[in-house]
Amino acid sequence: MLAVAIAIGLLPSTAAAHTVLVRADPASGAVLAESPGLARLWFSDEMATSRSTARLIDHRGANVAGTRLVGGSGDPRVIAVVLPRLAPGSYGLVWEAVSAEDGHATNGTVLFAIGAASAFLPSSDGSSTELVRRWAALASLAGLVGPLAVCLLVVGRREDPESVFATARRRLLTTALAAGLMALLISIADLLVRASELTDVLGGDWGRLWIVHTAALVVLCVLVVILRGPGRRRWQLEIAVVALLALLMWVEALGSHAAALPSGRPAALAAGAVHAFTGLLWLGAVPALLVVLWPRGRSRSDLALLVRSCRGPFSVLAGGSVLLLLVTGLYSAGLQVATTSSLIASSYGRLLLLKTGLLAAMGVLGLINARRLRQRPRPARTIAVETGVGLVLLVAVAALVNQPPPLGAAASVSDASPGFSSADGPADRTALTRSGSVADLVVTVSATPNQPGANWFTVLAESSRRPSPAPIDQIDLQFGVAPGDQTVALERLTSTRYFATYQAEAAGALRLIAVVHRAGQEYAVPLDWRVSPVEAPVASGRPLAPYVDVAALLLLEGALVAFTWWFLRRSRGGSG
Repeated sequence: MLAVAIAIGLLPSTAAAHTVLVRADPASGAVLAESPGLARLWFSDEMATSRSTARLIDHRGANVAGTRLVGGSGDPRVIAVVLPRLAPGSYGLVWEAVSAEDGHATNGTVLFAIGAASAFLPSSDGSSTELVRRWAALASLAGLVGPLAVCLLVVGRREDPESVFATARRRLLTTALAAGLMALLISIADLLVRASELTDVLGGDWGRLWIVHTAALVVLCVLVVILRGPGRRRWQLEIAVVALLALLMWVEALGSHAAALPSGRPAALAAGAVHAFTGLLWLGAVPALLVVLWPRGRSRSDLALLVRSCRGPFSVLAGGSVLLLLVTGLYSAGLQVATTSSLIASSYGRLLLLKTGLLAAMGVLGLINARRLRQRPRPARTIAVETGVGLVLLVAVAALVNQPPPLGAAASVSDASPGFSSADGPADRTALTRSGSVADLVVTVSATPNQPGANWFTVLAESSRRPSPAPIDQIDLQFGVAPGDQTVALERLTSTRYFATYQAEAAGALRLIAVVHRAGQEYAVPLDWRVSPVEAPVASGRPLAPYVDVAALLLLEGALVAFTWWFLRRSRGGSG
């Protein structure tokens, strides 16, 4: 117990949220008249630039030659790719962003077309693989938590002369051991997938959480093996199992969306840990009951004895789990979903509603099975149906874990999920374009996002004469109150298009001069510029938290009233 307490104390108090693609230029689904020359991706968190990549593929899925990443942009939240001259057709920008804080990788594909809206490529972001991996991890944890809970709390310590309870315990512990080993293998595979540089991954928050998670799984598997052995079980081992399960759930909470909340993090983490524990317990206890009541090798009298003995304790276990699951789920939804409209407008909200519907369906099946347990000694078939619904519910949970929640102001960024981005997000509205001319030269300068911090400047310079008197050699941008305060040399994308990055110190007026070098002469084009202030987007709709918090309180009060009524009725019946 002391070691568990020390491990919890050493865990990081925060965990990074998913690195989400906030905006893309070109936007996903855009149809461009000509090749853009440069593609940029803006993300929600700082990235490990040395490990974050992007590549361009054509409509056949082949890599497009001539693309290269831009280094030293000054903004660790941006990936920029210089593109060659692209022919008309469909293209996909396949990216992978590695978080600088915890080494977690997200990926996706931004699709756009040149010349015509030809058939776009299907997304190849690998999200389905991540979904399957996460589902398998959750299913294995449920297969570990549920059988252990049923073994310790439902079947109990009783030694039946006919060994029917001993057989049930062995079945449950064998199932728990198999699930624990599966969870351990998935954890190791997860490390191998992430660990292109092992020291970088294990040195971050994700690596420390992985170490504690894996160590807890190893110790749990050892304890389960000891419990399966002959002799009386010691209560010290059972307490150690419960403590390690609590540690596993705390690690799950530290790696969840609750750890990235800007405020109220301790309560959110506690609610997340309880929610994870009760959810996995319920989803794992149903198939565990199926293991106990599986008719193979059992006589009708043995099944009837097991049903009578397990019916009451299992109902209490399942009912308490569902109650805590609903209360903590409502509270967490109020923290992670900003408004009522976000439940429909965001992918996270829609997945949350789907999860709630499946949860309700499983609850109805649970009530039906509880009734049938009183009527027939062979309820395995109906419990198997409830188990199947639970497996489907885990798919929704896995998808929900991989989806960024619409937290606060982030809800207005048009649900910019990995691989797809909004074409009219806040960054687009702050972009600024100015044009000027000198001699025969027409110069157009645009900046994105035109806010304090790192900005991307794109310059288009062309001659109004045909043919041009001379080719352009170089273009510089001069920033400051007076000409020449700071000069930035632009990089050529095409014969007429250039780009550069500039760090704007503050919002307000900015002196900007584009200097075109051609045939040994300089042509200066002054432009009036104003850097826009950063405006936090405001989420639309009514706040969701008051509604779900009241619902959680009413649910707790209703459960307390029902328990009090049941207790008084039982007491009166016993005294009479």
